[in-house]
Amino acid sequence: MKQSGFDDVIVDMLDNDEIVYGGFSAGAVVAAPSLEGIHLMDDPDEAPAGYDRETIWDGLGLIDHAIVPHYRSPHPESPAAERAVRHLCSRGLRYRALRDGEVIVWTENRMTSVDPTRRIA
Repeated sequence: MKQSGFDDVIVDMLDNDEIVYGGFSAGAVVAAPSLEGIHLMDDPDEAPAGYDRETIWDGLGLIDHAIVPHYRSPHPESPAAERAVRHLCSRGLRYRALRDGEVIVWTENRMTSVDPTRRIA
């Protein structure tokens, strides 16, 4: 996103109310202010050919907490999601762990979820 300039374009469009952002898995992860902890799910040293090798730890900053996808789900990355949650929790960082099929809808200053009993840590 940084290399293509998409990060600046999407944030500007959102600020101007020109677009709605939705993401699944990594698409949700990058909405956070930081990608801290996600290195336990996706190796930051594995970059596709043609991409810069420098790891960018900044997310888009669209929300104020990390997103950990595939948590306790029948997904191959579920054990890695458990490790990411432990990592974030041990550092006192705010996060929301989502099972596959769960969604968060953020409109202006309100956040709603399919399961309102689960709280942000």
